[in-house]
Amino acid sequence: MTSGRPNLFTTEAVVLRHSDLGEADRLLWLLTPQRGVIRATARGARKPGSKLGGHIDLLCYVKLSIREGRELHGISQADTIDAFRNVRTDLGRLSRGLNIGELAERVSVEDAPAPAVFRLLVNSLGWLATTQNADTLVRWFALRLMTITGFKPELGACVDCGNELEPDDHVFSAERGGLLCPSCRSQGSDALHPASLGTIKVLRHLARSDFPAVESLNIGAEERRQIERILRSHTNFVIGRGVLSSAFLDEVRDWPEVGPVPGGIRAD
Repeated sequence: MTSGRPNLFTTEAVVLRHSDLGEADRLLWLLTPQRGVIRATARGARKPGSKLGGHIDLLCYVKLSIREGRELHGISQADTIDAFRNVRTDLGRLSRGLNIGELAERVSVEDAPAPAVFRLLVNSLGWLATTQNADTLVRWFALRLMTITGFKPELGACVDCGNELEPDDHVFSAERGGLLCPSCRSQGSDALHPASLGTIKVLRHLARSDFPAVESLNIGAEERRQIERILRSHTNFVIGRGVLSSAFLDEVRDWPEVGPVPGGIRAD
């Protein structure tokens, strides 16, 4: 029994991951608007002069013609829409791009439509290529991603009792999915993360605004640390595991200077 789908389809995609396959092929993990995450092979993509190789680098936004297969699809044609070169050739931006790309992959389902996640990722990579506030973009992206996938943390009221939170310091529980009032914070044995009044205000601003409206936010050091812990704990709980690229992101942040990828090495 056949699925009724055509043998060849065209789609926009962002290259999330890839690995070598055989002597000259490449296996790609792609995020697409109508089919979510798909896996596809690019035959001969690692050969010099390949017509595909230059279009399917990591984090590239491309238009693909794909032959449908039972387990793996095959790429027959590729055209670049936006290579996001500033992201892929700058180590600081690259580490952030890998992080948001992995988050988008983890919340997407194979062969299921993901138009909102796809558009969010494409727009965010475009902003990442030019912004001077890349860490705010990463935090905004994580919160917006949770919102559009139905996992937005509760930031306005106590997630347990539903009472409106007083303008004060509170705590956040990833297991319970939001902020807790003083009466509910002592219940349960889950890990609690401090959330100062300043942190809560920033999180609410991030949650209700588009990135251009928060790009110039000046966030204090302690608020940055708290927001990082809160968002990471929440996203890790939602996806059921840690985000592998977070370690690379943290390592790059600790370097004294981060700039172009050395020696013109491709960012893959």
